[in-house]
Amino acid sequence: MSPELNERQTPLKISRSTIPDRKTKVHPKTQKDTKINGFFKWLTASATRLITLSFALVILIGTGLLTLPVASADGHSVGLVRALFTATSATCVTGLVIGDTALTWTTFGHIVILLLIQIGGLGLITIMSFFMLAARRKMKLKTMLAMQESVGTDSFATAGGLVKRIILVTASCELIGGLILTWRYALLMPFGRALGTGLFQGVSAFCNAGFDLLGTFSGPYSSLVAFNSDPVVLFTTALLIIIGGLGFVVWDDIVNVFKTKRLHYHSRLVLTMTGLLLLVGTIFFALAEWNNTGDGCLGSLPVWQRPIAAFFHSVTLRTAGFNSIDQTLLTHPSKIVGIFLMFTGAGPASTGGGVKVTTMAILFATISSYFHGREGISLVHYRYNRELVRRALVITSVGMLILLTGGLLITFFEASRLHAGDFTTLDIFYEMTSGFATVGVTSLSTPTLTVPSWLVLIAGMYLGRVGPASFAIGVTFHQNSEKDIIYPEGKTFVG
Repeated sequence: MSPELNERQTPLKISRSTIPDRKTKVHPKTQKDTKINGFFKWLTASATRLITLSFALVILIGTGLLTLPVASADGHSVGLVRALFTATSATCVTGLVIGDTALTWTTFGHIVILLLIQIGGLGLITIMSFFMLAARRKMKLKTMLAMQESVGTDSFATAGGLVKRIILVTASCELIGGLILTWRYALLMPFGRALGTGLFQGVSAFCNAGFDLLGTFSGPYSSLVAFNSDPVVLFTTALLIIIGGLGFVVWDDIVNVFKTKRLHYHSRLVLTMTGLLLLVGTIFFALAEWNNTGDGCLGSLPVWQRPIAAFFHSVTLRTAGFNSIDQTLLTHPSKIVGIFLMFTGAGPASTGGGVKVTTMAILFATISSYFHGREGISLVHYRYNRELVRRALVITSVGMLILLTGGLLITFFEASRLHAGDFTTLDIFYEMTSGFATVGVTSLSTPTLTVPSWLVLIAGMYLGRVGPASFAIGVTFHQNSEKDIIYPEGKTFVG
């Protein structure tokens, strides 16, 4: 039979419903899937955004775990706000607490806090990258970019190897430091308890977190005050803090110095600024607190122990949050200089916070160049490009704006206690700087603040850890890719 259609064959009837209608609406489920795909595309489009939001994810998971009754020492949930505050402080390696860590939480809670400190110190992206490298899994370009930015290197070729060395150095330092502290604490408490306390403090110190489990030994919120004359505890903790605060790239540079026979400019700058700030801080605190003879103050110690306590205070105040002297009884000059040191912070791509020592170095170089009438900006025979200077100015300016805003809000929320003389405005800004710079010291007792003040500190800790500039870039939905419009020059007077 011919394949052609004959007259007797029934013609094919096409229903109107089978023809696609241009006005047909997209199924709601399809729209939802499109929005979800769009969100994930936006999420992974920027390495900075991925890192910024990864911290938020870790905080949320930690909050959920800490709200469980099994995490609380009394068997009842501590509540959402307290859990959120603790999770944020641990993930952002700050150390501010609203309940003594040893007395408030169970072993399960301590493990959760320890994991949050470790993840927050190294960064979720760094840890995930390590496991992907260990499993020999191939990485997408966006993942490699995130890994590269997380560890603070500008090379794809070295990022993978650097991640492995970061994990190795971290594990080695934390283990060695933790065992030394365990040996010291074993002379004062049962070995099992000493082991847990020492290892916990080793991780906390290296990650510049400031959490400890000494509340059951020397009293709630006592930190290292009971060990202010113990050189083993103070120097071990201080060394861990300093190493953690130098930064991943500097560690790698120091390890490879025997091969390369030289340190890169970045490493030399970080080491110089760190040493200078430690020296200046030690001398200043020794002079300012020498005659402060209050209970738990530097002046109450034997003369030979005061320089050690001043050195430890200079170390911990910049990034860590452990304290061996009573912060509530510090003199006003010490608090003012302390605010500057906290705001400066540690090295870039480190476990510490603050605006970073290199940022301050660039600002000093900018001021020096202006006063000397130089067009370019340079320091130690190296010049800085305009974008680097602009970034340093933005980071510092936004950081100061956050401190001012947060401090004013807490002043408003704690107005009644300010009027009652429980603490001063300087104490509030000391607290806010401690939170933003992820330090963790307090001179006004954080647990006694109101819930709104806790929420302000939570926001400050998060912004301080991810960086104000990184946060602004990370949450931006649309970035202008067009060339800048050239406007007429505006002339005005400044200063």
